[in-house]
Amino acid sequence: MMKLPINNLHVKVGARYHRAGSILAGTATAGCDSIRTDVELESEESEDRIADLIRVAENSCYTIGALRNPVPTELGVVLNGQTLQVTR
Repeated sequence: MMKLPINNLHVKVGARYHRAGSILAGTATAGCDSIRTDVELESEESEDRIADLIRVAENSCYTIGALRNPVPTELGVVLNGQTLQVTR
């Protein structure tokens, strides 16, 4: 872990989503078009060290890793104590 002096830190994460199709017709789909992270900080550290810190933080983020390298997803449903098979 990198221990650098950070005096002030603000992180803002935003995303752009879309939906299409119809829920009633069973054709509804949703997706994410983009995700943006903005970091604003104050520190006495050099720009190179802060850039290293940001790079390490981003590269070790599980969520960003899953978004950049999609992983299989699973769905499990139990209805009234019984497994319910839902086709996608």
